[in-house]
Amino acid sequence: MTLTLWRGDQLLGELFPRSAAHQRQRPGKPPSFAAFLIRSLDAPPCEGVWQFAPPIPGIGVQQRPVEPDIVAQRHQRAARPQPRSGPVALQPMSRDEAKGVPVENQLTVHDAAGCIYRPLQISLLESRYEPEHYADALREAPPSALVDGVVWTVLVVFSSELDAPAT
Repeated sequence: MTLTLWRGDQLLGELFPRSAAHQRQRPGKPPSFAAFLIRSLDAPPCEGVWQFAPPIPGIGVQQRPVEPDIVAQRHQRAARPQPRSGPVALQPMSRDEAKGVPVENQLTVHDAAGCIYRPLQISLLESRYEPEHYADALREAPPSALVDGVVWTVLVVFSSELDAPAT
């Protein structure tokens, strides 16, 4: 079934399923799928984000930025020790923060019949490749996913099987 990714009423593109290894459904866990985003020719600019819908009444869809994955720098990041954060004080959300992401900026999945699926979580990741690494990108990604050295991947998690499209 053809699935597409939308931001509000703007089509971002078609979702092309990743390999079976990326589609593991774990018992007792919400349904999820991983895909490449084949951007539409007239798609608006994208940014790496993680959106999630907290299961708390009165709290809207929240969003956090996701830094681009720069493939040529992966080995440098792996060699650097990662700082560990310690305990942090919880702060109340302001009314604006509680409202969350405006509907026109929320990411949704649509099927070919036009049904709209609102994910529990969705992550949109930009991976940047230098020309000498294009072959690495194309080992798994379809050629149409690599545009100007960038491949977009999407991970979608739904609340339940009833809230998820057939994949």
